[in-house]
Amino acid sequence: MASTSSFLSAIFVLSFLHSFNGVYSNLVQDFCKTTENQGTCLSALLVDPKIGTVTTYHDLALSTLKLAVSNTTSSKNLFVSSKGKYNPDAIKMCIGGFTYAIGSLGSALKEIDQDAQSAGYDAAVANDGANQCTNGFSMAKIQIPSEISTRVGYLRTYSMLGNRVTEHL
Repeated sequence: MASTSSFLSAIFVLSFLHSFNGVYSNLVQDFCKTTENQGTCLSALLVDPKIGTVTTYHDLALSTLKLAVSNTTSSKNLFVSSKGKYNPDAIKMCIGGFTYAIGSLGSALKEIDQDAQSAGYDAAVANDGANQCTNGFSMAKIQIPSEISTRVGYLRTYSMLGNRVTEHL
């Protein structure tokens, strides 16, 4: 009798977890289908386990932009700590560009409840920070290092996702 009760409890818990994951998967998957690259979208959002708890596009927008600010700040801090490793003029452009992007993404986060269209615009222009970084290496006539190129790619992705998710508000 005890094993039957344990078995039924386990089935109930698994059933609940499965239904919870279905809500999460449907919202995020539906959103990611609206982007240029569904796989990149899913990979970027699944970095944050809290994304699994969102049930509305409003909450998805908040979580996406918070993740964007956090990731971009981490990238900027990486650039600051590796100043001597790269061309000083190029890395200075990256630091400046990512500082600008952090401000734009932060503005987008603050504007979500008042003006979703402005929030989307601010998220989109954060991509200018990525352009500034790559332009720094181009002007120095140096190939952008893969570590920095990866971080630029993250910023471009989060900028696009922040813009796109606000279209659902």
